[in-house]
Amino acid sequence: MVRDHRGGLKDEVAADESIDRRLAEIEMIGEEAATGWLPEPHASLSPEVRYLHISRTIHQLVTDRNRSVGIFLAVASILVAAATGMLNVKQEVSPIIPLKSIQYWCLPVTFATLAVLAIFISVLLIRARIGLIYEVTKMNTLLGLHSKRVERVNPLSIFYVMHLLVVVLGGASVGFFSAMVAYDWLDDGVLGVKVDPTTSAAGVAAPLGIGLAAALVFIFGLQSLYYWTILRNTTDAKLDAAKS
Repeated sequence: MVRDHRGGLKDEVAADESIDRRLAEIEMIGEEAATGWLPEPHASLSPEVRYLHISRTIHQLVTDRNRSVGIFLAVASILVAAATGMLNVKQEVSPIIPLKSIQYWCLPVTFATLAVLAIFISVLLIRARIGLIYEVTKMNTLLGLHSKRVERVNPLSIFYVMHLLVVVLGGASVGFFSAMVAYDWLDDGVLGVKVDPTTSAAGVAAPLGIGLAAALVFIFGLQSLYYWTILRNTTDAKLDAAKS
């Protein structure tokens, strides 16, 4: 079965004289065409070398996906552990910045940092997903198969689940940060009304509402960016134009 498959690959590619042009056009649909870059004339590679190169690129994209999510989870664990550890520092320590201020703001700063990091990881995952779709399309073209691509935004795909994990954790970080800042503002009267959060029901409900709204906006925004960017950059029209 493997021998037949390899033989079919060799015969199919050799019979199609436009295979190099089709692969080049698919490649140029991406960011190279957007920057106006044009490749110089060069000797074409053999189909076997192209196949190995595409396979390696797909493996690298999957590795980048796993590494990005792993970095986010590792940084989140370290920052949260450091922030909670800071809360238990003895008061005898006298840093340049007052220890009380550091302890007061360490959790909000930690959650704000994680929210910013979640945005960068989300963009990296979107870029890796688009690259994976194009690499699979090129491999199918090289194999002479029907250009059925991986599902672009399949909710059951590992890419989607990992992106959703990062977005939800980032949204939770935004929610906690917004709620803590709103709590501080109500206590200081920055919003125009000074409320004691420890005795007033509004002092608890208002920060929770603000934090929940901020988290939902963050999650909805990045999920919409995921759908819009991938669907816009991997349309059937673009790939069909490359093969015409």
